[in-house]
Amino acid sequence: MRIAVKEAVKEIRVSRKENTLRLDLVSPIEGTLAVHYSENPWELASGDQLSLEFQQGQATITSAPNKRLFFYLPHEKTTYLGAERRVPIESLFNCRDLGGYQTQDGHRVKWGLFYRSDAPDHLNSADTAYLEDMKFASAIDLRAPSEIKRNPDLYFGEKKHYNFDPHAAVAQQASALPKAATAKGNSDQKKVERLVELAKSTAGQQQLIAMQQQMVEQMRDLVLSPAAQLAYREFMTVLLAKEVPTLFHCQGGKDRTGWAAALILGLLGVPKETIYQDYLLTEVYNRPRNEQRMAIYRQYTDNAFVLDYLASLQQTKVAYLDSAFDALTSHYGDMETYAKQVLGLTEAQLEEFREIYLY
Repeated sequence: MRIAVKEAVKEIRVSRKENTLRLDLVSPIEGTLAVHYSENPWELASGDQLSLEFQQGQATITSAPNKRLFFYLPHEKTTYLGAERRVPIESLFNCRDLGGYQTQDGHRVKWGLFYRSDAPDHLNSADTAYLEDMKFASAIDLRAPSEIKRNPDLYFGEKKHYNFDPHAAVAQQASALPKAATAKGNSDQKKVERLVELAKSTAGQQQLIAMQQQMVEQMRDLVLSPAAQLAYREFMTVLLAKEVPTLFHCQGGKDRTGWAAALILGLLGVPKETIYQDYLLTEVYNRPRNEQRMAIYRQYTDNAFVLDYLASLQQTKVAYLDSAFDALTSHYGDMETYAKQVLGLTEAQLEEFREIYLY
């Protein structure tokens, strides 16, 4: 059954603490309200219902299942929609829904269609089953063939699987998974040893500091290099073909994936401030992953110059996304012009894109 969207669409902010869910309407609504919920965002109107007591627009659900639920609340002239943003599985740190973000003209991105993620190359059986239940139409891998060869995606039920490589060498280096000190054939130890050797001189230390800007240049290349432009043109072709839900990823789900997410949100009319907020969520979700990686590097060295450089490759910084947007603005003016000149999209296709993917 189709959801009857009313005059205004607002987000239900859903947060979890263990098995308790908090629903926040971000509005001082009081009283008992009927909330529809389902594991499928397209079955909400005909799904189950809960009667929840809202105080200052907030209500809680105790003993909630360890499943990601979509919620739908029609109230007066407003439709409230929402879900937990992150997919609650153990194997992926940064797998999350782009739904719910508001556009500049008051629409909302549809939930349950676009999932940005780190690489699904290490899924356990339970998480594989969870993703299979989500019935993905496509998976889009933005890594290089060499990365895929080392750590190929595991199949999680997607109907089609694509590889669009933006040839992002620095991003590949940044996302390379370090091996523990006990691992055989450990190239990471040799890499760190080379960096430590470089850091022995003042000139080398200055070079390591300068190298922390590599990701700034990488993000610029994701906008301007022919290989990246081709990759993102192919990426948009899949979305226009309505091969959704889709899960798109690189290795850590940070930069190559971050620019893909920025394209989706920007072309749908989501303001830049919100795009930055989404990009910076990676720093939050990937923190445990990055701490694990830095712990491995610290087995090889305590040199601050080396560790700061390695950390810079993993961090999610405003300056990185600034670099991409600065390149776009200086060369094309705005996102729509970039889409037409680089991604090959017509005005009619851009309008169709918004019609398909916005409430």
